[in-house]
Amino acid sequence: MNIYELHYLAFTILGITLGVLTMYYIMNRRAVMMYIGRLGQWITTLSGLPSYCSLPFMVSFVSPSTASSMLVTMYKDSKLTRRELYIASLINAFPALLSHLRTLIPVLLSTMDMYGLLYLLILMTIGFIQMIIFAVLGRRGSSEHKNIDSAAKHTEQVVGSSLNLRRALKLIMRIVLVTSITSVVFAVLEVLGFNNYINDYLSHEFNVLNPYLASLIVTYIISDNAAFAAAGTLINEGFNGILVVKWLLIGYVASSLIRGIRHNAPYYLGIYGLRDGITIMLISTLTRALLALLILGILYLI
Repeated sequence: MNIYELHYLAFTILGITLGVLTMYYIMNRRAVMMYIGRLGQWITTLSGLPSYCSLPFMVSFVSPSTASSMLVTMYKDSKLTRRELYIASLINAFPALLSHLRTLIPVLLSTMDMYGLLYLLILMTIGFIQMIIFAVLGRRGSSEHKNIDSAAKHTEQVVGSSLNLRRALKLIMRIVLVTSITSVVFAVLEVLGFNNYINDYLSHEFNVLNPYLASLIVTYIISDNAAFAAAGTLINEGFNGILVVKWLLIGYVASSLIRGIRHNAPYYLGIYGLRDGITIMLISTLTRALLALLILGILYLI
């Protein structure tokens, strides 16, 4: 396992562990839990999800792993159906995206200026549309009429009984084990040259495209920050900024389907398990990719 893999694995496990412990702490702070739950009440009203899903939605803005752990705990306690688990997880992808964008904003603005801001707004739009799509699907599939007035109290009763310290530690051990195994598997594939094969194959296939576009796509698959720097260089060299943003969207789709799955697999499998983790990850990834292609088509028509 190379240095990158060790670095990624260490921070993934640390983030998930702190997230679960934070969840345990929050669940034992009645006032904090009720206040946070009220702030997210609008999303459960919109989606038809149980009122207690408002808490993990709000927590996703700060710690997506904590929110996902909350949902899994509720599901295992039979407080959520599998369908509700999927809908809630896919809706939470938007606040989770916003929590990650704070690290992208300085990079995008420093490399691409106003076009970086445009690309950032496009990514936010993709995430927001995804949230609305699954909120609508959740509402259409909900047959239960929620009592909004008792939402905060209901949240406290359900979430507060969902986790104790023993269960928190047990969940941490399972997540760490599955995440470590998944990361090791991908590391072995990389050592065997699987990533190099994919990159070489894509480089060959993209040769039929504009060489600048092909280079940007392959760079995006390897590293998004490197792609943003390359895009900024192209803009500084006189390339049309809107055209470069379109190329970035193509790279975003390719990266989502290749590097995104590899990058997110340990997280999803570690928290949700094999079946649910793969399903939620693929639905979320394919939805974002299709929405990106839709926006790309609109940009080409303008």
